[in-house]
Amino acid sequence: MMEERFLTLADGRRIALLDNGRQGKPLLIALHGWLDNGASFLPLAPHLAEFHLICVDLPGHGHSDHKSTPYVFIDWLDDLYQLSQAAGWSRFMLLGHSLGALIASAYAGVFPEQIVRLILLEGLGPLSQPDEAVPAQLRKAILNRSRTRERASNGFASLDEAVAARCKVADITPSAARLICERQLMARDGRWHWRSDPRLRDLSPMRMSEGQARALIRSIECPVLFIRGEQGFPALIQQWQQRADVFRQIEMAVVEGNHHFHMDNSSKTAVCIENFCQIR
Repeated sequence: MMEERFLTLADGRRIALLDNGRQGKPLLIALHGWLDNGASFLPLAPHLAEFHLICVDLPGHGHSDHKSTPYVFIDWLDDLYQLSQAAGWSRFMLLGHSLGALIASAYAGVFPEQIVRLILLEGLGPLSQPDEAVPAQLRKAILNRSRTRERASNGFASLDEAVAARCKVADITPSAARLICERQLMARDGRWHWRSDPRLRDLSPMRMSEGQARALIRSIECPVLFIRGEQGFPALIQQWQQRADVFRQIEMAVVEGNHHFHMDNSSKTAVCIENFCQIR
């Protein structure tokens, strides 16, 4: 069983957490992917009983407060730092999936003294872009923000309808999508509406250069485990070839499944994590 609790950041925002309550076990903080929430780790939780597992709803997701400013990548690092200070997490293991993996890898480079071990699921360092791509990226981001402001949602007639919609836009099975949707929806006027902040769909106005991303990776001091889904994002294979030698200490595992393999193949994923963390 995972208990829901909330922590208040220094700026007054509340962050929702799912906590397995196993104080005294090695602390493992889990960060979910874009438009997911802490429930994406529920299938893993029973297999990680030897950890004190805390699954975070990132700002704008799940039951956490929305932000009053745009969602910019480096601000996720500030959010996690504020959260660690509010919770008193001085040393911990960090697990991230997709966007959560990008955040976790960058955070471990900025605050290496806090991170004991780093586990990255379907993500291998911050996204980057060539310098010459900046003007086009800024243009796309600004035009996309305008469309986000104009976009209105009528909600869904049922949870099943929301699950089907989620499956259409993401590489995810219906059972995994249902877990995420159950936490991401709220009832209003007889319809089901997303809790998540619509501005999360805005495109990032700027990405790091590859040199900046590699500098963050080089600053990671702890051992790193990268797990990718066998049918996950194909671009990660090339990224592994380009970046693996930048990490001081990294190993890779491949698990059967898609981008959300940790939800559908949770026991195998947990074995990889336990072995890496030398729990058993």
